[in-house]
Amino acid sequence: MIELRDIGKYFSSNGVVALENANFTLKPGEIHALLGENGSGKSTLMHILAGYFPPTSGTIFVEGEKRRFETPRDALNLRIGMVRQHPGFIRGMKVWENCILGSEGQGWLFFDSARLRNQVEETAAHWRFDLPLGTDAQSLTVSQRQKTAILALLLKDVKWFIFDEPTAALSQEECKSIFELYKHLRSEGRGIIFITHKLHEAEAISDRITVIKAGVTDDNSSIIFTQRHIEPSVRDTKKNILQGKPMLNLSAFVPPCDDYDKILSNGNLNSSRLVIKDLSIEAKGMAALKNVNLHLLSGSILGITGDRNSGLETFESALVGILPFPNKGALPGRWAGTITLNGKDIAGKGTKAFRNAGGAYLGADRLENNLALNLPLFESLIIHAFRRLRFGIFLNMGGLYSWCRAIMNRAGITRPVTDRVSSFSGGMLQRILLAREFAEEASLLVLSEAGSGLDQLSRRKLASELEEYVSKGASALLFSTDAEELLPFTSEILDLRNGDKNEA
Repeated sequence: MIELRDIGKYFSSNGVVALENANFTLKPGEIHALLGENGSGKSTLMHILAGYFPPTSGTIFVEGEKRRFETPRDALNLRIGMVRQHPGFIRGMKVWENCILGSEGQGWLFFDSARLRNQVEETAAHWRFDLPLGTDAQSLTVSQRQKTAILALLLKDVKWFIFDEPTAALSQEECKSIFELYKHLRSEGRGIIFITHKLHEAEAISDRITVIKAGVTDDNSSIIFTQRHIEPSVRDTKKNILQGKPMLNLSAFVPPCDDYDKILSNGNLNSSRLVIKDLSIEAKGMAALKNVNLHLLSGSILGITGDRNSGLETFESALVGILPFPNKGALPGRWAGTITLNGKDIAGKGTKAFRNAGGAYLGADRLENNLALNLPLFESLIIHAFRRLRFGIFLNMGGLYSWCRAIMNRAGITRPVTDRVSSFSGGMLQRILLAREFAEEASLLVLSEAGSGLDQLSRRKLASELEEYVSKGASALLFSTDAEELLPFTSEILDLRNGDKNEA
């Protein structure tokens, strides 16, 4: 068994007390869910257990023996491993090569790559991981990244697994696959900690639930309660997380409005914000789109759901300019149709054209493509603002710092923008990135997995901000693999299936 007793963590670099007197236990052969608001200390506590942070105070016991971890290697030596929310890989290295990084007992003169690759393949086959082991790790999907990180830990014979928001950007089918893996690991006597904001998932998969509130609390304890998942109910769990604050009704559902084509035929052509006509795409490594048509009106919030393999990611990437327009001479017939934003043709013209036409975008992979983790937060916040506050070779630094402070105020975070990005919690970074895109005051805001990594209070705030945003004439388009995740934000949802859309 693993025990964390009276764990405290103080970050001297920014004066933040993240945890105080936190207690947690993990038994072999159980799935233990850890829930709480953004910034409550969930990830910090687990990073301490995994060796990424040393605790400021408190004690860690593994199998009854007192331990202290200074590095992740110390934790791995005791068979404790963490699959982080955004697993990182070495660029240019193949999947199987990333899996064996850190393996001991291999002097460089005797490095047997064939034997090691065979070991990776055998382990992947045993766990039924359908992974492209011979390809570059950077080409993996979100789900494949999760499985690759798990495979790397299995190769090191990890017994105690920590999963940080593993399902945040996974489809329902991918979640089912991951949960089946958890059950298999549990059946072998391994212990699993599952950090999540999705209460229904915690209820469905976990043996116990622990709810953690703010690291410094009135009763000087970071933990509210630990219970079997049958009791308390989801609603009771929400109340404990929110500590009596109003909750968002996630079960509410309003049927979609009439088809946009019908609305436009009634004379509202001037209110069109985004017009997509006969969009068909075939791109290597991506699901195809077939004759997709869409009219998004000013003042509208529209959700689009579907499996990633049905063309959802292709549609999103093409809209915001990530998917380049192919050379028609080299690839005839692979891209057809038009994308018009505020009257400007942006099809295949890149992300700059999308933003210049009035678009703002935040993708599902928040940390990988939107932040420089090892640099001050300031550097990531000015990425769009600097072009408006640059005069030749000179930058208006005072204006840029004012811009950053406005973003932090909007996100409700008082930390200095000079702090390193990696020192912020995942939930804080989600709120900051959303605030950054809202600050653009674009006429079209595209969000992928809008509620990803947000607790219930933050989701409620986001829903309110979206309503205020479109009330001024702007529009929002929300992509998600989970239709339920879209319900708090919009009553209009289209379902993309096999590259075409249907009303949901």
